[in-house]
Amino acid sequence: MDVQTYFFRRTNMNALGKPRSWTDHLLWHHACHTVDLFQYQSGQLVSESFALQGPLSPTLGIAMDMSIGLKVPGGALCTLSLSFNNDGPLGTFFRYICDNGTYICRYDDLFDGKNNQIDVSKVDVSMNGIELQDREFFAAIASGASPTPASRSA
Repeated sequence: MDVQTYFFRRTNMNALGKPRSWTDHLLWHHACHTVDLFQYQSGQLVSESFALQGPLSPTLGIAMDMSIGLKVPGGALCTLSLSFNNDGPLGTFFRYICDNGTYICRYDDLFDGKNNQIDVSKVDVSMNGIELQDREFFAAIASGASPTPASRSA
């Protein structure tokens, strides 16, 4: 799994242009989501990892660029590149490379390695990831079960 999380951040404002009461951080805010996703999708806990950070912002006091590598016991790798210096397309993009092909996820869209869009409209009852997450969570509560992500963590 190769993940790029890129934003352009020079001030401590949220996406609505309002000041934050906390400072956004590549590692503690953005990278942790990818670590969780990688462990969830591989069904294993990370067994090896490394991280590098670039220079600190004199204004925000945080690293503006990071590189993280992860490995699970089964051998799957995750390479994560993060930057608050990206003056281009913003957001997180996922590339899954495997012996069955290459797949690229951009928001709610899925493409093959040659950038041909893959129709996933019939995969689930909704194309909204937040709605699907909430449905699963409330179904778990109603049935007395643990939500799926909770059952996969150690």
